[in-house]
Amino acid sequence: MGSWIVGDFSRPLSDGNDTDQYEYVGYYFAKNLSLWPFPQLNLLNNQSFYPYGLNQALLPWGFERDYWYATAYRLFDGPGPYLQYYYVLSLVVSALGTYWLLQKRFGWLKATVAGLIVSVFNFYALYKFPVHLNVCVAHWTVLCIVATYCLLHDILNKRPVSLPFVLGWMLLHVLSLGLELGYVAGFALTFTTLAIPVLGWSLYQQYPVVQQWPALLMNYGRRQWQHRAWFIGGLITLLLIGIWLYVPLTLQIALTAWQFDFAATPTAPLWSHPARLFIPYLLGFDTLGLPYQQWLRDSFESFGQGSPGLYLTLLAGLGLWQTRHRVALWLPVVLMLLLCLLYHPVLLPTLKVFPWFSFNRHGGRASLVYPVLLVLLALPLRLPRHRPGLLALGLVILLMLSEWRHGFLLRTYLPTLIVSDDVLRYCAVVRQQPGEAVLDFPFCAVGADGTGMAEGLCPHYDAQNAVFTFRRFYDKKAVGQYFGRLHPDQIQPFLRDGWPRLLKPGYVFTKPDWQFLDQFLRTNNFAGINLYPDLLSPAQVAQFYRRYGPPIAQTHFPAAGRVVFLPLKNLPKT
Repeated sequence: MGSWIVGDFSRPLSDGNDTDQYEYVGYYFAKNLSLWPFPQLNLLNNQSFYPYGLNQALLPWGFERDYWYATAYRLFDGPGPYLQYYYVLSLVVSALGTYWLLQKRFGWLKATVAGLIVSVFNFYALYKFPVHLNVCVAHWTVLCIVATYCLLHDILNKRPVSLPFVLGWMLLHVLSLGLELGYVAGFALTFTTLAIPVLGWSLYQQYPVVQQWPALLMNYGRRQWQHRAWFIGGLITLLLIGIWLYVPLTLQIALTAWQFDFAATPTAPLWSHPARLFIPYLLGFDTLGLPYQQWLRDSFESFGQGSPGLYLTLLAGLGLWQTRHRVALWLPVVLMLLLCLLYHPVLLPTLKVFPWFSFNRHGGRASLVYPVLLVLLALPLRLPRHRPGLLALGLVILLMLSEWRHGFLLRTYLPTLIVSDDVLRYCAVVRQQPGEAVLDFPFCAVGADGTGMAEGLCPHYDAQNAVFTFRRFYDKKAVGQYFGRLHPDQIQPFLRDGWPRLLKPGYVFTKPDWQFLDQFLRTNNFAGINLYPDLLSPAQVAQFYRRYGPPIAQTHFPAAGRVVFLPLKNLPKT
């Protein structure tokens, strides 16, 4: 089913917008990662914002995804359709892992349905692919939340817990650090943080003499080791490998990012109304059929935001009602659900009590874990004993099947955009030209938080926010770049050199302007210019052609339109 969503595995993903960002981060990762003595990234460089340079810490990292892309990039000598396969694998791991964790505790039927809900029927995540690949790949976070719930369930029911399960649970936390740091990994850590006090309270109820805990743990570990030494040793090895792969990079990015002070940068009020939980995936009633944003007055980012499916909200409500007296079982789930539903980055930043959500700027992205949390509330649901209850449950199941069909089929109509052969041929020409960098003109140096926009450093945002990512195909440095967050200090060199004036739509260069540009290109060893005629006036295009000669290649970049390459062999002499 995941393959139906992806559709095309022939070439790299590309739509000229956010989709290109994640391939680019994998490319950057491949070029800037060193593994000895531990993994670390070269973050301070001028590979973008060339030649000024900047700190690249605020890229949309997903270390597992980036390791995957970088490994394939090196094995197969360049870009390829690597992220399509990664996404499908993520869905498979979510579905099968959830089934494996739940089957012995809740039966094969509930485990199967739960596995489908948290993977191929998590419609918010499904509609995020590929444009927001960073917040639709969540397999380890999903399994970490489910495993934490299973651990809580077993301890509350006084079921034996094996050491391999505990080690696997710990491993899932480490693996979660390989997912997107600012959003996805944080949900796993948040649920565990909320569950640990309940786990501790339950263990204290069962073993009230705290002084005996060390001896009990030693005996427990010794018995487990005697029976499953090889399995336990293998899990410990995997745990250490995971720590080595992810913890140094996580600390490097977190410590570097926290050095930026964004207090003076206003936070956009990007939030999602809790009432979206009750929006169904039915023709005429989904967010395509009714203007919910007009009524709810929230910030809508993508289809499926805030809505895991009306059927799932109803099932979770019924399950919560039936287990209302088992407070310890549902308390962490409900607490996390409330923290996510009530989150407003300006008025009520509930999630920012956790340090891993310091850069969480959109409350609607918690929609990724709503299906997981609601599934956990619905799992203890028992079949009704009376006919009215059975009839009501039958109607909810019918609603579930209808929503599954509508939501999934609607997603299959959306094409997955990939890079064209013509773009790859163009980039091959650019790659062959001597020189260290390419100037996109006009270019875009901007952050999604608005930094650079008001200053005039991105006059064609919709068309050009991703043009820098095409350097992954021609392997040269770029002048512009888009970041989810950009600090005002990082754009000061552009302002100092007067780039906003040169980038202003329709501006005709004066003689001093041309002298500045010639000197800029010559001094910094540029290979040439990616010129975007559709974004310039005819007079501007004619000026560039007269100055630097005719183009030697042309193509169409998605979103940006026609692009031609001007080599600098005719660069005027000083």
